[in-house]
Amino acid sequence: MIGAVRASSSDIYEAVLALSRSIAGRTDVAALLAGVSESLGRVVSFDHVGLTLYDPNGNSMQGHILNAPGNPVITSLRLPVDEDPAGWVWLNQEPLIISRLDSETRWPHFVGRARREFGISTLILVPLTAGQSRLGAFGFSSVAPFDPNPDEIAFLERVASEFAVAVEAFLAKQHVVRERDRLRTLFDITNALVSNLGRDELFSAISDQLSKVIRHDYAMLTLCNDSGSLDPYALHSTGPRLFEELKESFDPAGMPAAEVLATGKPVVAYDTDAGRYPAARRFLALGLKSICSVPLITRDRAFGTLALSRLTDDVWTPDDVEFLMQIASQIAIAVENSLTYQELSEMKERLATEKLYLEDEIRLDHNIGNMVGEGPAFQSIVKSAQIVAPTDSTVLVLGETGTGKELVARAIHELSARKKGSFIKVNCAAIPASLLESELFGHEKGSFTGAFAQRIGRFELAHQGTLFLDEIGEMPLELQPKLLRAIQDQEFERVGGNRTIRTDVRFVAATNRDLKAMVDENRFRADLYYRLHVFPLHVSPLRERRDDIPLLTRYFVQKHAQRMGRNIDTIPKSALDALTRYDWPGNIRELQNLIERSVILTTGSTLHVAMPEFTERSAPASLHSRNSNTSQAGERERIIKVLEEAKGQVGGPSGAAARLGLKRTTLQSRIRKYNIARQYR
Repeated sequence: MIGAVRASSSDIYEAVLALSRSIAGRTDVAALLAGVSESLGRVVSFDHVGLTLYDPNGNSMQGHILNAPGNPVITSLRLPVDEDPAGWVWLNQEPLIISRLDSETRWPHFVGRARREFGISTLILVPLTAGQSRLGAFGFSSVAPFDPNPDEIAFLERVASEFAVAVEAFLAKQHVVRERDRLRTLFDITNALVSNLGRDELFSAISDQLSKVIRHDYAMLTLCNDSGSLDPYALHSTGPRLFEELKESFDPAGMPAAEVLATGKPVVAYDTDAGRYPAARRFLALGLKSICSVPLITRDRAFGTLALSRLTDDVWTPDDVEFLMQIASQIAIAVENSLTYQELSEMKERLATEKLYLEDEIRLDHNIGNMVGEGPAFQSIVKSAQIVAPTDSTVLVLGETGTGKELVARAIHELSARKKGSFIKVNCAAIPASLLESELFGHEKGSFTGAFAQRIGRFELAHQGTLFLDEIGEMPLELQPKLLRAIQDQEFERVGGNRTIRTDVRFVAATNRDLKAMVDENRFRADLYYRLHVFPLHVSPLRERRDDIPLLTRYFVQKHAQRMGRNIDTIPKSALDALTRYDWPGNIRELQNLIERSVILTTGSTLHVAMPEFTERSAPASLHSRNSNTSQAGERERIIKVLEEAKGQVGGPSGAAARLGLKRTTLQSRIRKYNIARQYR
C-alpha cells in the first residue's frame, strides 16, 4: 500500500538522490518507471506506479502503469482528457487524492478498468511539470484504502519535480530520434525513387521504408484517369492482403480520396466518419479502422492520391500527415516522370509503327486507292461514301473479292474529319488466330512466350483515325466479344494487362462473306453483326460495271506503263470490246493483273493483251460453242506454261494465279478440271 514515509529526512534525501541517479540515461517509459520503483521502494509502500503524458495530437492522456517491483508489467491506457483523472491534474496543476475509488463517479471508464484490472482502492496523482512545460501526471496507487497527510503529498510533488526533468529529457530525445529516423527514411525513399525498380517493387520498397516511421497495414497509390475515376497504380500490404479485388478503376465519390482531389489537402478519417464517407463502407467491412490520404500534386493540380490505412484506431498525428505529404511530393514527381516517359515511349513506338505502315502502303502502291469509274453503279458507291463519311458511323463494306472494298474504306476516311489521322488496316484472314488479339489490342511485356517487350496494337495506332477491319468474317468467335466491346465502348486492355485504354477510333469493316447467314449458322455473333451493320455499303462486281471497264483499262495501262518506262498510247478497240464482254470473276484485281502482265509483254506502242485465249473466252456464245474444245485446249496449255514459268508455285505475288489474273482457288479448280499434273495443285 501507499504508506507513510518510513525513514528519516536523511533517508528521504538519499532516496531522491538515488531517484535522480536511477532514472538518468533511461531510454523508454518502462525503464523510467522501473527506476522510480527501485529508488522509492525503500521509503514508500505502493502497489503500482504510473506516468500519464498529455498527447496534443489526440487531446488525450496516454497512461503507463507499472506493477509493484517483482512484477514489472507495463499496461497502457489512452483516454480523452476529460475521462481520465490524470487529465484533471494536468489541467488544474493540483494534486488529486482518491482515497476510495469505489465511491468515485467523475471518471467511470477509468475507475471501472482500474478496479477490474488492478484492484485499486486508493490513487494519488500529482502534476508532472518541468518549468513551463506541463507534461502530464505522476502518482502511486494502492489496493488498500489510505489517506495521505500533507507531508506525504509534498514528498510526492518533490519526487515528481525530479522525475519531470528526466521525462522531459526523454521526450526531447525521443523527438530527436524520430526526426533522425524520418530523415533517414526520406533519404532511403529518394534512393528507391531514382532506382530502376519496377512499379510494384518500387512501391513495396517505399511502403516498407514508411512503415519504420509511420505504422500502417496497407498502402495504396491511385491516379486519376480521363473519366474522373481512379486507377489503382500500386498496392502494398504489410500484413494479410485484403485488396485482391481492388484492381479495376473505381469512382472516388463518397470517399476521402474525392475530398483530397477536390481540395488538394490531406484527409484523415476514422471508422466513426462512415456517415461522412458512405462509399468507404466496403473498406470498413474489410476491417480497416482509419486512413490517411494525401494528394499527389504537380503543376498545381492533384492527379492522384497516396493513402495509408490501419486496422487499429491509432491516432494519425500532424507529424505523420506532414511527413506523408513530404513523401507524396517526391512520389508525385517520380510518378509524373514515369508517366511522361511511358507516354513518350508509346508515342515513339506509335510513330515508328505508323512509319512502317506508311512504308508498307507505299510498297503496295498507294495509287491503287484511286477510285476510277463513271457508270451508275460507281456513282452510287461514291454517293453513299460521301453521305456516310462525315458521320463517324461504323460502315460495313460488302462485295466480292477484288471489287475494291479497301479503296471504298480509304475514300470514306479521306472524306471524313479524320483524314489527318491514320488509316490502319487489319486483315483478319491473314493473321493467325493466336496472334490476332495481340495484333489488334497490343500486349504487355511477358504476357506470353516471346513477348519480350510491350507492343502497341493497331487499335491504339488508329487513335483519332480510322481502323479498317478487312475480311471481318474470318475473325475467330472467341475474339469477337472483345472486339464488340472495343467498338461499343472505345476501350480495351492489352493482352496480359489490366489497365483500361481508351481510344477514339472510327471503324470500317469489309467482307465478301454472307455475315447474316453466318449468324444464322452460329459462326458469327449476332450482336457484333448488328453493331457493324449500321451502314452497309455494297460494292458492285465488275461485271455489273461494264461501262467502267474501258476507263479502268486505260488507267491501269497508263499507271503500269509509266512505272515501267514504257510508251503505250494505243489500246485496240477489239481488245477493249473483249475486255468489256468478259465477266471478270476476279473483278478489278483480275483486270489490273491482266493489264500489268500485258504491259510487261507489250514491245511497241500498242497494247497487246497477254492471253491469246482471252478473246476466245470473251467471244459471243455461238463462237464459244463452235470452238469450245479448242479454247479449253489453249487455256490448258497456257496454264501449264505459266505454271512452268512460276516454277510450280500457284499462290503468292509471283505465283501462277497472280500471273494469270485469277484467284488461287480458281486456278486450282482449273488445274483439276484439265487434269494437270499433281505437282501444280
